[in-house]
Amino acid sequence: MRIACVQLDSQLGQFETNVANVDRLLRRRRDQLADLDLLVLPELAFIGYCYRDRAEIEPFAERRQDGPTIEWMRHTAIRLDCSVACGFVEKDGLLLHNAMAVVHRSGELVHVHRKHFLFHMDEPWATAGPGFASRVLPDLGPTSFAICMDLNPKGFVAPFEAYEFASSLYDPPLQEGEKPTTHRLSANLVIASNAWLRSAAEEPISDEERSLSLMNYWATRLLPVIDRNVILALANRTGIERGTTFAGTSCVIDMGRRQILGNLGPTGEDVLVVDTNTQPEDFEAL
Repeated sequence: MRIACVQLDSQLGQFETNVANVDRLLRRRRDQLADLDLLVLPELAFIGYCYRDRAEIEPFAERRQDGPTIEWMRHTAIRLDCSVACGFVEKDGLLLHNAMAVVHRSGELVHVHRKHFLFHMDEPWATAGPGFASRVLPDLGPTSFAICMDLNPKGFVAPFEAYEFASSLYDPPLQEGEKPTTHRLSANLVIASNAWLRSAAEEPISDEERSLSLMNYWATRLLPVIDRNVILALANRTGIERGTTFAGTSCVIDMGRRQILGNLGPTGEDVLVVDTNTQPEDFEAL
């Protein structure tokens, strides 16, 4: 599978500017995008993340049937002949959701995941989604979906070992502390759209060390599927927004081979393109 992850410095409230920037980044890497299977963009990619309240973000809310984000995704999926996953604000009646849509290469909307574990910045405006679930998507196969905080322990107060999201990758889902001895995998691909914040290091560390530490954390949150046939495709924000610094480090990780198949650094915009069939000895081990 060929996967591309867009790392973007989204500008708050600047939809058209952000769309144009993503198009520019894709044009710059167009020679690498042939035979692509999946393109992943970050959480709320086209509008930025640090909104103070519902009134501020509501003008950017979209219905999934006809919103501008979905329309861009349809156009891009058909043009690049690949599935596209992207974060957006979904409006459903009076409710707003921090959501991720997936559009098939045909232009058909095939899934919308609503963020289940809200971060404190989501709480003033977003309604939590109902939970974690896997879907068999055309061309991609059994797939699960996470938006940023979904990968963390719920509210940062649940036990770390609960592995709520990773446990949902089994059928039936694992209970806390349970081993997957008789459980079957319900997903071989995890698509994550993130706006993950950069943590403050007590001591100065290099960009490489910072990225490796973060990727190891994400992999640890998927520990129940270590050594199993699961690929994590994660696109994260970069840049600074209203004083908040994002962590970048968009990556593709093969949990079965315990390999980082490719990653970007904590800063800078780019498109990471990875072929998951490449031999693992070419890549860095977790």
